[in-house]
Amino acid sequence: MAWPRDLDVFCSAGWLSETTEQFRDAVLSRCIVREYKRNDSVYRTGDDAGGLFGLVSGGVAVEVTPEDRDPYLGLFARPGFWIGEYTLITRRPRVIGLRVTLDSVLAHLPLAQWDSIVAADPAAWRWLAMLPLRNEMKLFAIADALLVPRAPARVAAMLLVLASAEQHMAPPAEIVVEIGHEEIARITNLSRSSVGRILDDFAQRGLIAYKYRRLRIISLSGLQAARSSH
Repeated sequence: MAWPRDLDVFCSAGWLSETTEQFRDAVLSRCIVREYKRNDSVYRTGDDAGGLFGLVSGGVAVEVTPEDRDPYLGLFARPGFWIGEYTLITRRPRVIGLRVTLDSVLAHLPLAQWDSIVAADPAAWRWLAMLPLRNEMKLFAIADALLVPRAPARVAAMLLVLASAEQHMAPPAEIVVEIGHEEIARITNLSRSSVGRILDDFAQRGLIAYKYRRLRIISLSGLQAARSSH
């Protein structure tokens, strides 16, 4: 089946790259390509079930809305990432939100299109079951980073998680994460001032370059060394 060439990224990165060609064709040929501007909300907590979203280019972050606190951005993702499987399985409203962190292109597989895939091939559920496992592994990596005791090493560990390339993809020449000091502080459980000092130190050592809400990772090996220094 044919699909827009922009979606070729899913043949080499992320969840779909680990499924069969037949299943991948069935998904991509039914996707709608959508463009979003930075800070656009793709969907919010409580929205009706609405299918899967895959990141073609740009960046997205999961928006968590605790009952007793304001919404905050948690898991940050890069091209190849898919999310939304909860609503496909339960048909219940969204339990998390998805926000665009910079101008991005996403592929949207509507719920009705997923149903047509399953009607033609019930084994498609097997491939969908891989998706939450993949996303859980990313959450485990975040939890592991949070266990690093020394603050600089913890920040380095979290930056490595945020920058991690999808399996089967070579790391890009430039890794850019759209994130602010306050968000890094929240996901590392540190104060904003502490994070600022650590990022300044990493920048002086040539590990990163930082400009308002735009963090460019220069040396993965340097961050890995900083991560191991705890």
